[in-house]
Amino acid sequence: MSLKVCDYGSILARLLVDWSPDDPTSELLEVESAIARLSERSRELREQINAKNPFLSFPAEIISEISMMACSPVYTASEPDDFVTSWQPTTPFNLGKICRNWRHTVWASPRCWNTIFLDLQRNAETYHVQVALLEGWLSRSGDLPLSIHLDEWEDDPEEWARNPPIEVFDLLAKYSHRWLHVSTFLVYPCWQQLEKFSLPLLTSLAVGPPGNIHPAGGSSRQRQISDAPLLRNVYMTVYSGEIFIPGLIWHQLTHLTLESIVWRDCLDILSACARNLVHCALPDLKPQFAFGATLAAFTLPCLSSFSAACPQSTEAYSPVLTILDRITAPLLSRMQLQFDGVSGTEPLMAVRHFLSRSSCSLCELSLNLVQYTRQNEPSLIALLSVTEKLEKLELICKVEGISDLVLDHLNPARPQRLPQHLPAAQILLPNLRDLYYNGRMQFELGTLVDMIKMRYRMAEDNDEGLGLRSEENFNRVARPAVFNINIVDVPPSQRVSLSASAETLRRLTKEHGCISLSFSDEMGNDLSLVD
Repeated sequence: MSLKVCDYGSILARLLVDWSPDDPTSELLEVESAIARLSERSRELREQINAKNPFLSFPAEIISEISMMACSPVYTASEPDDFVTSWQPTTPFNLGKICRNWRHTVWASPRCWNTIFLDLQRNAETYHVQVALLEGWLSRSGDLPLSIHLDEWEDDPEEWARNPPIEVFDLLAKYSHRWLHVSTFLVYPCWQQLEKFSLPLLTSLAVGPPGNIHPAGGSSRQRQISDAPLLRNVYMTVYSGEIFIPGLIWHQLTHLTLESIVWRDCLDILSACARNLVHCALPDLKPQFAFGATLAAFTLPCLSSFSAACPQSTEAYSPVLTILDRITAPLLSRMQLQFDGVSGTEPLMAVRHFLSRSSCSLCELSLNLVQYTRQNEPSLIALLSVTEKLEKLELICKVEGISDLVLDHLNPARPQRLPQHLPAAQILLPNLRDLYYNGRMQFELGTLVDMIKMRYRMAEDNDEGLGLRSEENFNRVARPAVFNINIVDVPPSQRVSLSASAETLRRLTKEHGCISLSFSDEMGNDLSLVD
């Protein structure tokens, strides 16, 4: 093959063709010299090309700003867990590959380096490279506060317990005075290191085990931190034998998420941080037999948002309800609950009693009722009747689904011929603007259409904008903003009714752009409303 890149190419080609094994040293030196000249010429050509590319010739200030924005974390959840579920679109290393000018600018921009996302691997070679890269990364972050997201990438999480990442935590410990947001897995003895750190800037902390490991030893260990005066947000995953206790700082917390915790420990913690707690999430409450004295009820005076779930519970009384029985939240405005394995009317009545006892003005309510049946419907209506200020309702009922009874009661001009669970003059959820339903179709489509049309017809604001029902006008309702109805598991027997109502449903969604209707069969396949 002929080399014609430049003049040096002909020299290199001649040397390769006329290779003389009798005197290889001199010719090797000439080859190396030719290669070096080719490399230098290639670099010069790249610089000439880059000089004509406006993107690569931006001023350093613009490059730094672009790099900072590109490396900023993206949040995939709302508070209080946004710092836990964030991710980084790119890294400074990728930006440094663009060209030498960009690399010099990025390397000298601390704002590109004060956010760290690192998935540790236990493989020795990879691990040592990661430690070296982390050291360089931290050294370029200047004096800025640090956001650290440390995760693990290991098929066997137990490996981290056997070989803890001491080098990583020793390195991070040097910068603990600059920690701002930290999300990390912890194993012994890293817990002990955390207890000793001074954390003057720390505001958010998420800790938990790698995978679902259990710590070595049979005795329970309590881990504490106390030198974190600005800590406000804690996300804690509890696992057998390890209990995280932030020392004397419970009263500081405004955001708290407790995962995989038994209800009694949960109540102890909630009681300790009751004074200032605003957001509380309990995504995986664990049942526990009650021993000892019953815990006294207490008030969470600032609580605004509360969510709780007990997946796959087989207890007769859900741990979620146990929590609700013992707290009062007068300022609660948003609540999300999931009940698994609990049938009958008890859950909904317990929630109603909690809301009545709290005398709160709930604005958003989400109910995932795994064991919902028609026997629950009077209790559901009774629950909704004490949430007059409710603007957003989400119902997930995938076992049986709501019937005409619930939809008729949501109709502000409900037919009086049906069983009534409210006084005739009372409108159920007069301020409702957003309705999300995900479940089976145990109702007539005509009942759904009538309810939606009547809510538009009786809307207080029939012009532009969204109106809320006025206190003095009890014959109007708020104008709907979003009605999203997702019907699942539609059997063949109901598809005839769906086809017959298809034109009506299409007109409804066309007339009101905020209405979304979707249907799927038992296999999850979409059922189209188009003929």
